[in-house]
Amino acid sequence: MIVWLIYFLCFKVNLVTTEEKRLLLNDQDVLVNRLNRLESVMAVLNATVKQLTTDNLQQAVTIQKQENMIQQQQTSIQQQQTLTQQQEQTIKLMQSSENSIKSRGTTYIRWGRKQCPHNDTELVYSGYTGGGHYNNPGSAAEYVCLPPDPNYVKTSGLDYGRMYGAEFDSNFFASNANDEDVPCALCRTDRASSVIMIPGKNKCYSGWKEEYHGYLASGGYSNAAASAFVCVDINPEYIIGGVDQHLGKLFFEVLTKCGSLKCPPYINNYPLTCVVCSK
Repeated sequence: MIVWLIYFLCFKVNLVTTEEKRLLLNDQDVLVNRLNRLESVMAVLNATVKQLTTDNLQQAVTIQKQENMIQQQQTSIQQQQTLTQQQEQTIKLMQSSENSIKSRGTTYIRWGRKQCPHNDTELVYSGYTGGGHYNNPGSAAEYVCLPPDPNYVKTSGLDYGRMYGAEFDSNFFASNANDEDVPCALCRTDRASSVIMIPGKNKCYSGWKEEYHGYLASGGYSNAAASAFVCVDINPEYIIGGVDQHLGKLFFEVLTKCGSLKCPPYINNYPLTCVVCSK
């Protein structure tokens, strides 16, 4: 009997609870509150979705900017690589050009001086001017620039060809120049492929570079030996200890003689200047 009573009481309680739930569900205020809560939740969800969408758009824009920057950097790297290649090619061309210039260099002799006239001119050697004796009819005509360190092999030979030292035979080229021995310098320039000596000029023509200038010289017209025309520097030097008269290969000033040589522009008995030019 007690068991049935307990069962009845439990059933009654459950029935009352179910009825209360039914009343709550039918309560309009409760439904409104629940709807309001759902709307609030939906609003939060919508705001969250909008924020996430905005964040995604911003991330997409940031990614696009980064991709653009990477593309610009890649383009800049390619341009730098291209510029580096061009610079390397330019350097190679310059080196090739310099090597070509050096390989095409030319030489000349500066008569009357021991050094070359420019810092960019290489001194091959500084030596002594020589040639055949002025009074030997069979001697060689040219002046030569003998090096200061000759190499001999044989110790004797037939005495037909002869080499003498050279000296000034007047004071024309410089004060107290008479009987002084004449130095010379063999010079090489790698900035030119041609060298010319122009008699009668002390300046080069346009487009040519002056190496040095001075006065035209030759042997004496009445001497038995032939000679050549050379350009003696405007400020000649002397070989130390060479003041004694030996009369080997001689240097005289050269005067113009009117006749077949037109005067003007030339003037009778005027000493001729000269200039050595390169290009």
